[in-house]
Amino acid sequence: MKQRRKRFSWFRLLCVLLLGYSLYLCVEQQMQLSAIRSERDATQAKLQQLQQSNADLKEEAELLQQPKYVEKLAREQLGLTKPGEVLFMQGEKQQ
Repeated sequence: MKQRRKRFSWFRLLCVLLLGYSLYLCVEQQMQLSAIRSERDATQAKLQQLQQSNADLKEEAELLQQPKYVEKLAREQLGLTKPGEVLFMQGEKQQ
């Protein structure tokens, strides 16, 4: 029986190289897609946070249109009083 000698096949080498390159491209694209998804998720979370902050600011802006709320802030934060009123300060308890 004659032993058949295997010859070098350029076609097989080309197929293996194309397959390897295709796998490389697939993996690379999946990595890029994963990075884009992570960035999208982070951006959506930031958007939700900013929308909540915007809603809170709009609510506060509406409250600032009410004189009673402005008066309350002036009394609490600035210690202002109406004419004829006396401001009483509560002292801290001593230990």
